[in-house]
Amino acid sequence: MSPRLASVAVVVALGALSVAVPDAARAAAPSPSASAEVIAAYSLAAPVAQVPSGLVVRAVLPAGATCPDLVAAVPRGEGVRVRVVPMRERPAPATTAPAFDPITVCSADMPVGATGAAVGGRAVPASMPSRVERLAIFGDSGCRIVSYEVQDCANPANWPLSIISESIAAEEPDAVLFAGDFFYREDGCPAALQALCGSSPPPVTGAPFTDSAYGWIADVLLPMTPLLSTVPLIVSRGNHEACYRGGNGYFLLFDPRPGTEGTCAPVSSGGGLVAADTVPSPTYAIDLPVSADRVLRLAIADSAGGSDTKVTSYAAVQRVSYERAATLTAERPGRESWLVTHRPLYGFVSDTFATPGQPFNPWTSADQNAAAAGLLGTYDMVVSSHIHIAQSVQLPGLPGQLVMGNGGTLLDPAAGYPLPATAPGAGYPAPSWAWVSPRFGYALATPNAQAGSWRISMRDPAGQQFARCGLRAGSLFCTDTP
Repeated sequence: MSPRLASVAVVVALGALSVAVPDAARAAAPSPSASAEVIAAYSLAAPVAQVPSGLVVRAVLPAGATCPDLVAAVPRGEGVRVRVVPMRERPAPATTAPAFDPITVCSADMPVGATGAAVGGRAVPASMPSRVERLAIFGDSGCRIVSYEVQDCANPANWPLSIISESIAAEEPDAVLFAGDFFYREDGCPAALQALCGSSPPPVTGAPFTDSAYGWIADVLLPMTPLLSTVPLIVSRGNHEACYRGGNGYFLLFDPRPGTEGTCAPVSSGGGLVAADTVPSPTYAIDLPVSADRVLRLAIADSAGGSDTKVTSYAAVQRVSYERAATLTAERPGRESWLVTHRPLYGFVSDTFATPGQPFNPWTSADQNAAAAGLLGTYDMVVSSHIHIAQSVQLPGLPGQLVMGNGGTLLDPAAGYPLPATAPGAGYPAPSWAWVSPRFGYALATPNAQAGSWRISMRDPAGQQFARCGLRAGSLFCTDTP
């Protein structure tokens, strides 16, 4: 068992700490709430300027429940001191009612130096890694339910998120990077398809958004339980978390920053409520130590909005995000940087999406690649999802683009990915190389000894490698394995 997994195994039974805590300290610590009350508990990476430990703990409980305490073990001398931190409610905005009325969301900052922690009898990751040896990456995980397309949510072979979660947890990574698009249950299950999605919670009638507490429980909190309890999450907002879609649940449950829960709260207009505008939330950075003299900085840029097919006025709004990311990743000795943004800056889709007789542009995220143009010189790699495949793309002189949109949602077509002859947008060169695999799974990134060099293993839901990639000096190449 890795040291980090050992640390999160602090709680072995309700209200009991599996560390060498003096009897007096144990007696003084309040008992956690009953574990049956906790629907989910997990830890989110946060900017250290806001949370000194770099980790925020969230707990989701039934409505009306009292927020439990966060019970943490912190080394003290030769022993361990119990820190009891009251969790505080993170309230859903009033204008989202009744969509999130069934749950209470609680939040607390993890104490600095914690080696183990629990909420309501559930272990949660207690610290960010002191050294990253394995970083799991995936995105686009939810079960797709819309009026024109329904995924088989009842069959793990067709919606493998629970299997992927178990496999990632079994890998014992030091952290998980989620590249966006948690939520996909945007419609009620059609009457003719009850065998596929009959138990799926439908959106709240009349709400100007599509998500709900029950929808997030079904699409995210339950199937992702294995990794939520063992691995810190670094999260990026996707377009499925736009304010008119799943944005209210995202900011309530998964945005790590304080005071952001109302970002997507519906607003009054014309005597009723309408969805808030989707605008980029501020860019921030997460640092992951790789060695004593090497750190990986992740710049998290919100790309939930904008057009995929044409450049609009939104590109100017979005550009602020990439300017801030460039500032955060200014070159510094010992630091390498990845840009994490949900919509790929140069990812392309299958030509089977082309309309006969109409011009076809395979490149997606037009507003994003326009907004980021000229601001990518500090990165070794761009990490995204959005396109429902695994993909890597190399443009001469620019950082490699990794797309990991194969985390469970309905995959894009298996064929039709010739290397585009055109550039993704003004100011970009045409691609020199690309690799595509339309298979479910996740990636496991491991640093090599040389700065900026990583090997990336593409895994299927069961954890078997199906491709391997190498990143070096900003160049990314992948190849299928037998």
